[in-house]
Order: sequence, then structure tokens, then C-alpha cells
Amino acid sequence: MNIEDQKQMTILVVDDTEANIDMLLAILKEYDVIPATSGEDALSLLEEEKVDLVLLDIIMPEMDGFDVCRQIKKNSNTTDIPVIFITAKDDEESIEEAYKIGGVDYITKPFRPRELLARVKTHLRLQHTKELLNKQVESQRELLHVLCHDLSNPLGAIESYSKYLIDFPQETDIIKDILNASIDGMNVIDLTRRLMATEEKQMSTYPVRLKHTMEQSLAILKVKLDNKNIDLKLDIPENIQVKAEEISLVNTVFNNLITNAVKFSKTGSSIRIYIDKQDSHEICLVIQDSGIGIPQDLLKDLFDISKTTNRIGTDGETGTGFGMPLVKKFMEKYGGDIQIISKSQDEDPDDHGTLICLTFLTG
Repeated sequence: MNIEDQKQMTILVVDDTEANIDMLLAILKEYDVIPATSGEDALSLLEEEKVDLVLLDIIMPEMDGFDVCRQIKKNSNTTDIPVIFITAKDDEESIEEAYKIGGVDYITKPFRPRELLARVKTHLRLQHTKELLNKQVESQRELLHVLCHDLSNPLGAIESYSKYLIDFPQETDIIKDILNASIDGMNVIDLTRRLMATEEKQMSTYPVRLKHTMEQSLAILKVKLDNKNIDLKLDIPENIQVKAEEISLVNTVFNNLITNAVKFSKTGSSIRIYIDKQDSHEICLVIQDSGIGIPQDLLKDLFDISKTTNRIGTDGETGTGFGMPLVKKFMEKYGGDIQIISKSQDEDPDDHGTLICLTFLTG
């Protein structure tokens, strides 16, 4: 199957001459072509439409093609769209300027229809390949964050317990906790390997005991909870099962959310974990704190891995800001969802904190 058959490509044709537009519409009939007769119209359409390629005339009144291209490349939402100049200007200075400001090709009028179509197909293929490579890079980036971010909690627990054992070697329960933290760390590595092997395939889910997995997470994070003297209230019935994948649920979803709740809570405050809604198909698990909350300008970008949302905790704790996009990704892989309601301390000094609802399919 050709790349062009895999999705309907959209081409924006910009030319102030109607006859030229009609000719290009006939040549590019296999594509979804959007015409624009001025630079201003072209820029407006780019704000509204998803465009894969721009065919751009240079000689136009008010705003010429060079200015249009500069605006396209200046806008972060359109900068990656390839621009092919198609113009009667054939002097070296114009050609040099076209490539200098970001054009990918330059076709002079009168053009040969078959040559123009071939060039369009070539650049659409290149653009499609570029998008695939970007997705692969993003996928590898996420996997790296799984390793770096989610290994930090079990390894941190191992470090803390090991230091404690120096003074109290008789504590056999601590040795069990160290062993469990080590197993969790190895499980994260194993999960990452399996994610790399499956890539875009659907993650296998199965019934997971909700309280048991939450208790695993709390055991890993016990030191963090104790260091801030957090009063944690856990109210999950023993018999509840949800569809998930246990390793990622513990180490990515729960560890991230509880770590954040602790990070943005003040010493001596409380965190509640309980079931809010339950029916035969879905269940809502709530993690609620009375911490400093999330400002609204950060809340809207919390799941966007390309946006910076990391903040300093109440005791100076640092983070990467990549945890929440991973949480959402895994919840969606389970067939569930995540919603967050938060009031920041600055916005409401008397009533602040964060409530997170994790919606699972029942197991």
C-alpha cells in the first residue's frame, strides 16, 4: 500500500491567479486540496486545517510568498509543514532565498504536470517518514522515562532501608522490604523490555487486586510518607479487582500519583485513598490530598509530555514533570481514564488540594 493511500493527504495551494489554482486542483485531484488566493487567507487556513504540504506562489499582492513562508516557519504549530515554491521567478537570488527561509523545493512556471506531481509525492513521502521517525523517537523517550523515573522509587527505598539496617541489623522485616523493592526495580526493567518489544501493540490486561497493588506501592514509598509524617488513610475493599497490568500499575501509575501527593503536601497533612463510585462495569479510585494544589495554567498541560510542568515540592523535592503523561498513557492502555480536580493554595488559601479519579474497568 502506498503512503498516499494510508490517509487522505491535505495540500494547501496558494496562488492569486484563479486559473493556476484550477490547474493545480486538476493535477492534484487524488488529494484533498484547499485553495487560497492570498497570503493572509493561507495563514488563516493553516490555523484551522491540518495541512500536510503547502504549494506557494511568490508573486502575490500585499503579502508575497516569501513573507508567507517566514510566517509558517515562525509558528510552532506549522513550522514542520513542507513548503514547495511554485513561481515564475527563476533568478538565482529568489531560488536561494526560498531555500534559505525554509522551502523544501522550488518549481518554476510553466511547470510540467507529471514532474510537479512526482515532486509532491516525494515530499509527502518524506514528511510521512519524518512523522513516523518522530513517533519512534517519542516512544523511545517515554520508555527511557519509565526506566529513569519509575526505578527511582524502588531504588530510593533500597537505599533508605539499607542505611537503616546499619544501625538496626536485627530488623528482619526491613530485609523483606529491601527484597521487595529490588524485585519491583527488576519488574520495571522487565516491563520496559516488553513495551519495547510490543511498541504500538495493545497492552495485555488482566484482573488485578486493587488493594494489593496499592499496598505494594505504599510499601515502596513508605520512607517518603514517614519523612513528611503523612497520615495516609486507605479504604479499598479486599475483593475489588480491576483490569490492568500489575507492574506498570504499581510502579508507574500509583507510585507517580502518590509521590506527587506527598511531594505537594505539607508535613503532617493527610492523604485519602478510597473508592468513590462502583458499578458492574467501572470503578473510580480516588487519591485525594490537601496539599498546595495545581495552578490552572499547569493543570491544562499536565498530560502533555512536550510541556514543562515540573515544580518544586513543599520540602524542596524535585521532579522531571514526565510522570503524569506516562500515568495517562497507561490508564488508557488499561481501557480506563484519569481526571484531576485541583485548587491551588494561591487561588484558594482556605480550600486547596488535589483530587484524582482513576477510572478502571472492573476485572
